[in-house]
Amino acid sequence: GIITETIFSWPGIGLAYLQAAVVEDIPVVMGILTIIGILTLVSHLIADIGYAFLDPRIRYN
Repeated sequence: GIITETIFSWPGIGLAYLQAAVVEDIPVVMGILTIIGILTLVSHLIADIGYAFLDPRIRYN
């Protein structure tokens, strides 16, 4: 998060999002939220597929 970025001086998406929100840069805020949403959906999909491989009781028809 933003705390980690600040402590270690790592540029990241949290600080970019915060700065864009403060100056009301709507396209940047929307882009960051879209990227986070897509990454969340993809990670959930990967987790679901992984469960199907690891647990034979789970079947997707």
